[in-house]
Amino acid sequence: MTERSSSKEELLELDPEAAAEALEAPRARWPQTFDAFRDRNFCWFFAALFGNFAAMNMQMFIRGWLVYEITGSYEKLGWMSAAGGIVGLVLAPLGGVVADRVRQKKHVVQFCQGINASITLTIAVLIAMGVLNFGHLLIASIVQGMSMNAMMPSRQALTAEIVGMERLTNAIALSTSGMNTARLLVPGLAGFIVAALGGGNGNIDPAQYVYYIMTILYVISMLGLIIVKIEDHEPEASGEPILEGLLQGFRYVFHTPIIRMLLGVNFLMVFFSMTYFLLLPGFVKDVLDAGPDRLGLIISISGIGSLVGSLLIASMPDRNRGRVLLSSALLLGLGLIFFASSTNYWLSVVILTVVGLGQSGRMSLSNVLLQANVDNDYRGRVMSVYMLEFSILAISIYPISLLADKVGPQIAVGISGAGLVVLVLALFKVPAYRDLD
Repeated sequence: MTERSSSKEELLELDPEAAAEALEAPRARWPQTFDAFRDRNFCWFFAALFGNFAAMNMQMFIRGWLVYEITGSYEKLGWMSAAGGIVGLVLAPLGGVVADRVRQKKHVVQFCQGINASITLTIAVLIAMGVLNFGHLLIASIVQGMSMNAMMPSRQALTAEIVGMERLTNAIALSTSGMNTARLLVPGLAGFIVAALGGGNGNIDPAQYVYYIMTILYVISMLGLIIVKIEDHEPEASGEPILEGLLQGFRYVFHTPIIRMLLGVNFLMVFFSMTYFLLLPGFVKDVLDAGPDRLGLIISISGIGSLVGSLLIASMPDRNRGRVLLSSALLLGLGLIFFASSTNYWLSVVILTVVGLGQSGRMSLSNVLLQANVDNDYRGRVMSVYMLEFSILAISIYPISLLADKVGPQIAVGISGAGLVVLVLALFKVPAYRDLD
């Protein structure tokens, strides 16, 4: 018997649990960055949702481009955002109640993915028939807003159920990296398809092929979740009326100081940081003098920064997360100020890469800190309030679109970036937020 095997036997006699860990470690040795991928179930979950990530990022490009190509109005871009937000005011809280009461949250996600697939297929057919107008896109935005807000609380809560709290930071950051990988690959491809087929200057016909691809991606995501195995969740409050469950969720938020603080700060950060994306289709066309291929490319390349940022978050330990979040948000705000002042396309690409780096850190850690501090029984409802904030924001940033029509997109984006910088500098002086782990 070798010295190594002898020492293992001695360890086994002294401490069986320690021995088991020691023997398992060489086989389970993954880089910290990809720790959650040790869980095979999370791997399948990640793969299934990548189709959804790809479709969502494709839509980030194509819907805004279609609206601005058809209307030439920043205000109409604001309408699209507000339409989805209005329905979210109702559906997001109800989606949270559903998430806490269903036995299988993945079934909620699958159902909503089917709705998304139906919407994108309908838009593709309307374009092919030559009858698509702004009204159709507005209705699609409303229906899809209903679907997304009903789905997101379940999807967000699923991550914690699959990997547990110890790997939650890593899993959410890896999910964000999946989103950013899709952003890196997909919008540029969509823009290339539209440009290669002659899209632009009033010709929207090539957009139908992008919508066909989005339909396929949503279907893949829906079917892929079948493989994910999750134990049935036994809801504790299943016998209560839905309205009472909803009110309990709001009471929990309002009476839990740390949750209230995290949601309030997140609302303000998103308000100041997402304005640029709403205005991006018009910004690229009017300020940077570029077509749909360049619009898709700038969204894709900005995904490089977002991907790097999410992988950095995945690699970090569970400490100083509040400081890292604030540092990410500060980088984001400064990046937006510089972006607003740029009229050179390639300089703007570089700046948006930095913006993406800051945005990914802010998004990942806001989600992580919220889920790390919420009670399991309220997770779905709290995440629904988290999504409700985005609905409110979708409505509240509408005035920014009006401002952009009056003074131009550069000033509108610059004001937003400056607002975020001021907010972050103030939060650095608040220990209750700054020192969160």
